[in-house]
Amino acid sequence: MTQPALSRRSLLASLAAAPALLALPSLIRSSSAEAAEGAPANKQSAVIRRRVGDIELFALADGFSTLPGQVLLGLEDEAAQEAARIAHKPHDPAALTISINTYLIRSGDRLIAVDTGATSAMAPTLGAWRDSLAEAGIAPQDVDTLFLTHAHADHVGGMTDASGARLLPNAQLVLADAEWAFTHDDALFASLPADIQGNFRFSRAQLAPYAEGRKELAMARESEITPGVTALPMPGHTPGHMGLRLDSQGEVLLIWGDVVHAPAYQFSRPDWSIAFDADIPAAIATRQRFFDMAATDDVMVAGMHLDFPALGFVERHGNAYRYLAAPPDFRA
Repeated sequence: MTQPALSRRSLLASLAAAPALLALPSLIRSSSAEAAEGAPANKQSAVIRRRVGDIELFALADGFSTLPGQVLLGLEDEAAQEAARIAHKPHDPAALTISINTYLIRSGDRLIAVDTGATSAMAPTLGAWRDSLAEAGIAPQDVDTLFLTHAHADHVGGMTDASGARLLPNAQLVLADAEWAFTHDDALFASLPADIQGNFRFSRAQLAPYAEGRKELAMARESEITPGVTALPMPGHTPGHMGLRLDSQGEVLLIWGDVVHAPAYQFSRPDWSIAFDADIPAAIATRQRFFDMAATDDVMVAGMHLDFPALGFVERHGNAYRYLAAPPDFRA
């Protein structure tokens, strides 16, 4: 059953009440980018490389986190057990363990980072993005573009250090105009509970050193970043949530950001949304649209919360879908 829309205030209040990814006390108390420093206590770095025609793609692990099961709205135990069985994943009604992933794209002379993961302050098993970048053989100063799918804390944690210095010194920030506006909406910020304000304060601090020279993309249309790399509006999770389509030599890959948070359940039940979705009906519609597109066109997908290495395919399964991990790319 489709979930009713929540007001933004009630949604954010629900996040404050849960020990969830965007509401950990160690993070919401931070008024600066201090949580961006430090390696994770339990290193989870990893790299997978593959080709999309002439484009080189790296999947970079940031780690994983466990959330309370109630953040998945609409979850019914019997249906959840069946969804998990189809996905060949364990079912735990009390907890939801998810990957956090980022990507790196090399296309021609461009080197594009797609999100920067979380911080170890959010969980000791997070914050491995910089180590994964190093394992890929990439120096931070070589990245010329930082594309953000959106500005939630688990996507911006590797941008800026505790002193406010850019960790990607030569990267131009690219994100949706609606995302920048939402994150910097002072009227909304003032209306929020103090603990939730910490989440916005953290994201703002991470983005601040990249403000000058940033490029804002219109949510009303697709935008080419560089030949073969196009930004796609995917509204719902946040007002400015975007993904990327890679298209080269007849091969296509879709990076869909946070369209899916719980791969054990949401392919079978795309009507189940995560509590972090700002506009739940829009998030459901976006998820169904891209599931249908990926299954119809046989397009490889990548996502920030699919199980690492987070590269796979969507197939129709009964009245819904299922996810199949992609085989290795030995051309890499």
